[in-house]
Parts: sequence; C-alpha cells; structure tokens
Amino acid sequence: MTERSSATWNAMIRGYTSQKERVKKCCREALVLFRDMLNDVSGQNPTDTTMVCVLSACSQLGELYSGACVHGFIEKTICRPEDDVFIGTDLVDMYAKCGYIDSALCIFRLMSVRNVLTLTAMGAGLAVHGRGKEALELLDAMEDIGIKPNSVTFTSLLSGCCHAGLVEEGLHLLHNAWSRFGIEPQIQHYGCIVDLLGRAGYLNEAYDFIIEMPIKPDAILWRSLLSACNVHGDLAMAEKVGKILLRLEPPKNSLHVLVTSEDYIALSNVYASARRWRQVEMIRKKMKSKRAETKPGGSFIQTISVST
Repeated sequence: MTERSSATWNAMIRGYTSQKERVKKCCREALVLFRDMLNDVSGQNPTDTTMVCVLSACSQLGELYSGACVHGFIEKTICRPEDDVFIGTDLVDMYAKCGYIDSALCIFRLMSVRNVLTLTAMGAGLAVHGRGKEALELLDAMEDIGIKPNSVTFTSLLSGCCHAGLVEEGLHLLHNAWSRFGIEPQIQHYGCIVDLLGRAGYLNEAYDFIIEMPIKPDAILWRSLLSACNVHGDLAMAEKVGKILLRLEPPKNSLHVLVTSEDYIALSNVYASARRWRQVEMIRKKMKSKRAETKPGGSFIQTISVST
C-alpha cells in the first residue's frame, strides 16, 4: 500500500495480537508494526485503539519493560489512562500478567470508570497471585456500584479460591452464582471446584460433587480428581476414578487413541506408586491392545473394565 491510515495500521496490529497460534511470535510482530507506525513518513498517529492492541501484545508476552514504555507513551500523547476504561483495563491486565499486581491495583483504583472487563482483569490478577480473599472483596465492592460479574469473571474468582485454598469461599461463590448474580454455572466453574476440593485433600467430597453435578462431567474433571488422588496418595479413590475414566467414551476425532492413552498411563502410575506391579503390567497391556485394534478416525465402543 502506498498510503496507510491509522485504521490500516490498527487492522494489522489487531490481526497479529488476536492470533491463537504462534502467539509470542505474532505479538512480537505487532510490537514491530507499532514501531514502524511511529516511524512511518506519512505521520499517522496511534489512536486509543492502537494502544489497546499494543498493550494486549505486551500482556501476552509478559514484557514489563515494553508495557511500561507503552504506558508512558499513552500518558504523554494519548490520554490519562485512568480516564479511558479500555486503556485502563488493559494496563491493569498487563501489569498483573507481568507480575506487578500492586501496579495493577494502583491503576485500578485511579480509574474513574470501570466495567465488568476491568473487574475480571483485576480479579484474575489477584487470583493468580494468590490473593483470593481480596478478589472476593473486590467482587462485593463492584456489586455495590452496579457492576455484576459475568461467566469469565466467575472462572477467575474461582481460580483465585483454588490458588489460595479458600474452600468455603469457593463453594459459597458457586452456590450464589445463580441466586445472587443470575449466572448459570458451566463446566469450567464446576471444574474449578473439583480442583479446589482436590488440592485441599477433600477427595471424597470432590467425588460426590462430580456425581451430583446437574450437568454431565467430562474427562477433564475426572482427570483433575485423579491427579489430586495421586498427590494425596489415596489409592482406593484413584483406582475408582481411573476405572470411570476408562469407561468414558473417547472423543470422536483422529486423536482419540492418544487421549485415552493418557488415562491408561495415569492409572498405571497410580498402581506403580503403590508398588502393585501386576496391575501396572495389566494396564499397560490393555493400553497396547487398544492401540493395536483401534484405527485412527474410529472410536471405542465397548466398555473397558479393569480388574484389581
């Protein structure tokens, strides 16, 4: 193109930052494009949209230095970040993901306008840094000013409860999702609770929770519980969960053999940790036989039972 507008640059930068594959490479390309935009002879100035995209690139790369430089550029040439809800939210997200949670909190507190995205970014940041109680307090504070969480916010807060070991708080949050906020819990929310109970060693409670769920549990939930059983050395529960995993119908895609093999290996490791070598050998043989008799693109139909 012989002529480029700010919209042209924004389209390219946004395109790179929104890629789901080769994320780091694409985000670096986005930053290079931003530099080229500043140096372009046509003199196109970055807009607030440009800066939101560039901050997203810094967040995904976890590059504090670049993010701080962009922050300074915004204050000098675009606006006061605390006056723009989108730029402010992206700064909160960037500093939190780069490990500077106090800087994220400082930006958050200065913002004159906040929305549910701001709440989610700040809640997720606090959660990842193990400050689950502060994330829950933030939820109450936002509700007081009329900002309600969405499904993504709930996932972040429940994740925070997991990192901080807040079992009662996490369960309370899930139970109040619909009655208090009108959010119907999804599989990812139930998964957070299973992870929370499993990390805390409440393996029987986690098993009962999965059984009593109003939606059908998937293999990811069972694998999460199996992993917790291994960590806490509960062979009996691990064996029970492992058998359930092997009875689940695998996903109907060309990689289903590999996916199911993970479950065989996980159960085999359970027996190995207990030095039950006969069961280890039996599980390995079953895994090899299933690999041999199942062609890529097919599916397991029969139920697999494991003898003890």
